[in-house]
Amino acid sequence: MRSSLEGVAALTRQLNALSSLEEGRALKRAVKAGIKPALKRAQDTVPIGTVPFRTYRGLLVAPGFAKQSLRTISTINAAKNVASGILGVRKEGYYILQFVEFGTRKMPAHPFFRRALFDSRSDCEEAFRDSIARSVVRAAKTT
Repeated sequence: MRSSLEGVAALTRQLNALSSLEEGRALKRAVKAGIKPALKRAQDTVPIGTVPFRTYRGLLVAPGFAKQSLRTISTINAAKNVASGILGVRKEGYYILQFVEFGTRKMPAHPFFRRALFDSRSDCEEAFRDSIARSVVRAAKTT
């Protein structure tokens, strides 16, 4: 008995196009898109003072410096199969934000950073899924 499969050539072309996703660009882009809602949430909830202050290096900075110090980094390993998204603070902003986030013996903690990560988790996952889906569709259309 002989059987044949229809559409194998088209499927092969699509699978070859999807191999471009293995180069890691789509994964890194998806991680970057996935961490963006957490960054936005942290920027919206960071406490902003009313007076300028000096950093530990002596730089005079305006209120809102902490908000401007928030940033994201996306990395991918050498095998191009594991990506990480990091929500963090620039070096100058870390010194002051650690006291805001964790508090001191004289100042209560205002944990905006951790709360932003937990509160935006579903939005982050959705943005990641949407970005991966767009990349797969884009790769499939190139065939």
